[in-house]
Amino acid sequence: MAHEISLERAQEKAHQAEIICRMMESYPDRMADSEITAIASLLRRLTGDVAAWLIEEQAARENQQ
Repeated sequence: MAHEISLERAQEKAHQAEIICRMMESYPDRMADSEITAIASLLRRLTGDVAAWLIEEQAARENQQ
């Protein structure tokens, strides 16, 4: 993968995911099923990229030791 995203981009994506989760906590009864599906898809993309970056970063740090 060779760091497809930067630390700053990973931070931004994690922050966006956090904001979405906070919105879902605040307004769970106001969302239609289609909106929840769309939000779940967005969260998957945001958190998946961050998780992949963190896994790669951890492996790189372990290899340096």
